[in-house]
Amino acid sequence: MTQTPLQFPAPNLRIQAIETEWLSQHNVQLCVLRADLADPLLSGNKFFKLKYNLLEAARQGHTRLLSFGGAWSNHLHALAAAGQRFGFSTIGIVRGESEAAANTCLQDVMARGMQLHFVSRSEYQNKNTPEFLAKLRQQVGDFYLIPEGGANPEGIRGCQEMLPADVHSNFTHLVLACGTGTTMAGLITSSTVPVIGIQVLKGAGYLQAEIAKMLQQHALHPTAPWTVLDEFHGGGYAKADKDLLDFVEHFSETTGVPLEPVYSGKMFMALSKLVPQGHFPENSRILAMHGGGLQGNRGFSF
Repeated sequence: MTQTPLQFPAPNLRIQAIETEWLSQHNVQLCVLRADLADPLLSGNKFFKLKYNLLEAARQGHTRLLSFGGAWSNHLHALAAAGQRFGFSTIGIVRGESEAAANTCLQDVMARGMQLHFVSRSEYQNKNTPEFLAKLRQQVGDFYLIPEGGANPEGIRGCQEMLPADVHSNFTHLVLACGTGTTMAGLITSSTVPVIGIQVLKGAGYLQAEIAKMLQQHALHPTAPWTVLDEFHGGGYAKADKDLLDFVEHFSETTGVPLEPVYSGKMFMALSKLVPQGHFPENSRILAMHGGGLQGNRGFSF
């Protein structure tokens, strides 16, 4: 049974200054919020996205959690760990064929007790429809639903707690990598510092519209200027060419900040181009949000 009341730990966060030639040449300061250190298993923004979802599930008396993700899903990886830690059973609906169960990410989640169900990519597109969810409840029984990426009001509420209290006096810009847009929705409704999202999915204007829709749907109002840059996706979600892999490896070695190619790598590579292009005025002080997900490095060859 779930602990009552569920005690969620405090995250282990720290801010680390970054020094590189492309920063010093343009008089721009860059720090990174090391949310990848938030928790050994609930890494990065997943810690914050899951916090209030788990608390709400416990409040409603649920003992089973269900969510969605791909074969290398950081979200499912963290959810399985959270379920094991806090006494929930977990179900993961995985996009793609069952052969993916051989990968190390899904081996981890199964070892932590998550029950996996594989669905075709076409079926997966219907994951948010009432018909699809009703069918799932017929198959597995009742559950507390957590959308893919924690994209719900509880996930947004958790992400509103990511920023340090003094961020407004110490930084001029916040930058993050964006998948579902949940983390960005949390930041732009809790910050007065301008927020720049680096979209990791292909699709011009797609995520900007999705975030605006999310805010309207949940009656949330931005407290900071915000924009999404959609030209740094590198070919699409989880696509990584040699230049990106080389950048991730070099940046990690020279700064001591480990990256992965799906989110943080694309964000810092974007910054390495934007700063020399003059996107940020001189003496800007940028705080980049490290979203974690380092377990996903196992799916790439460096």
